[in-house]
Parts: sequence; structure tokens; C-alpha cells
Amino acid sequence: GKKYPVEYTLESLEELLDPKQFLRTNRSHIVHINSIEDVVVYANRRLKLTLNPKTEKHLIVSREKVAQFKLWFEGM
Repeated sequence: GKKYPVEYTLESLEELLDPKQFLRTNRSHIVHINSIEDVVVYANRRLKLTLNPKTEKHLIVSREKVAQFKLWFEGM
């Protein structure tokens, strides 16, 4: 439930983080594989994630990232 300011762009963080454990799901979020509790099909061929710890907003995987997300998530 805490927020930590980071002085990196998401693009920079993507390069620093282990791609087996972290994935950028849309323009504003990177998730850790172990934080995903549930995945459901959402409107317009997107996916909605339920995370632990809970988040205030729904985390939606963009259409452009759905195929990459499925390969990543199913590969774990």
C-alpha cells in the first residue's frame, strides 16, 4: 500500500528489470509475475488483472501487449 518515487522512465526500468519477472502491461504500468492474482478477458480483446496487493484502479493489459503477456504469463 506504499508508493515509492522512482527517478527512471518506464522505458529505463524495463531495461533494468528481469524480463522473466516483470512485464510492461500498458503505457503506465510494469507488473511483477508474483503480484498477479487473476486474469480475466476484458473489452476489446484486452485483459484485466487483479493484483496483490490490491490497487485502486483496474490494471488493463493493452491490446498491443496481450499476446506478449500470454506468452510471458503462461511461460512461468
